[in-house]
Amino acid sequence: MMSDAPIYLEKDQNIGWLTLNRPARKNALNKEMWQAIPDLVRDAVKDPAIKLLILRSAVENIFCAGADISEFDLFMTDMTARDENRQALRAACAALEDCDIPTLAMIQGACVGGGCILALCCDLRFGDTSSRYGITPAKLGLVYGLSDTRRLLDQVGPAATRDILFSARILSATKALQIGLVNEIYAPAMLEQEVRDYAALLLANSPHSLKEIKRVIKRVQNGMRDDDELSEEIFTKAFDGPDHQEGVEAFLNKRTPVY
Repeated sequence: MMSDAPIYLEKDQNIGWLTLNRPARKNALNKEMWQAIPDLVRDAVKDPAIKLLILRSAVENIFCAGADISEFDLFMTDMTARDENRQALRAACAALEDCDIPTLAMIQGACVGGGCILALCCDLRFGDTSSRYGITPAKLGLVYGLSDTRRLLDQVGPAATRDILFSARILSATKALQIGLVNEIYAPAMLEQEVRDYAALLLANSPHSLKEIKRVIKRVQNGMRDDDELSEEIFTKAFDGPDHQEGVEAFLNKRTPVY
């Protein structure tokens, strides 16, 4: 099912596809698109059939050209509109980053500015060999947000973060892979199938495990270093839970678990 909306959600069995679809503007993200994302992510999470969310583009050879610069004149003169857009961007990023189910970004062509912001909110990123990456606020006299900088720093470390933000240069797919900005790169013709194959690996595992693994990783990123009451509770509930029981029974009976 296709849609004329600039961003939309569609379901394909256990996968939700969050799709950028604004070809006339190379998927440049405007306020309407930022505002739509939290509800679309919530719709995916509420659907019990959807166990994984993939961010992609419906536009051939482009992921996202960044924020919609045509709105910048308005934001320079209208403080209310600027603040509404800032809040919409922050809410969209938080919704995607905090999504309970695993999230992947499937990137083809340019992934710049706001496109990189969205991709960095996903758990994993897969690009094709034509993909290019850049975060360019320094070219416009702007400053990259703290939460956005934190997501970039978590992925590539401080040295590469300084390079990307100071230089505002465009990185090749190979360079992005080298510094850890993306997890893998593939030939354009193979990208979707490779992402689907990887998604199948995740879908074969316990949804409860994946949800709680995301939760534990985020706690570590936020500064936790040792087990506490909450981490012990997470472990105990998993050990006593139905997914663990199914996994053990499947292993003992040499069959594929059904989660």
